[in-house]
Amino acid sequence: MLVLAPRIRWLIFLSPKVGDLVFYGIPMLRATAVLVTYFLLGRWYGDRAIRWMEDKAANTARPLLWIERKFYRARYPIAFFFPGNLVAILAGASNMAMPVYLAIALSSTAIRLLLIRYVAHIFEGPLLSALDWIADYQLWLTVASVAGVFIWSIWSSRNTISPIESVEEFATELDQAAEELEAES
Repeated sequence: MLVLAPRIRWLIFLSPKVGDLVFYGIPMLRATAVLVTYFLLGRWYGDRAIRWMEDKAANTARPLLWIERKFYRARYPIAFFFPGNLVAILAGASNMAMPVYLAIALSSTAIRLLLIRYVAHIFEGPLLSALDWIADYQLWLTVASVAGVFIWSIWSSRNTISPIESVEEFATELDQAAEELEAES
């Protein structure tokens, strides 16, 4: 869980069950690897990497566009308060020094981990009770989760565009689109 998806909810649940080295070390190593990767993407590809990230965001582009506009005026506070992938790309694209960016972003991550660990310590009793309940009913919870995902995927796919039947059909559609463009010109 800590390597694949260190989300706050998982960190809070795992906190009472793991030691300090695992709780702080794994998320910090993962954050370092991810941030360096996105920083380098921004450094190497610049504006194209930023546009790629915006395309991947699709429905959540408004906050990303706000961060992008504000980044060039307040890069250090933004890197501290929003130490995510987009900011890493922006930092790389703006030629921000990598050690400075990593120091800011990872200090923010460390502070968040400390706060999460503190909150988990406060609620340790109820968290352990919830974990015991999950352990007791994990088979039924897994079955319900799989069934829920299956039902959701069937329900959400009923309004999607039908897949291409063949390569010939795809080529025909491309030819028709090209003819329409020529007719408009």
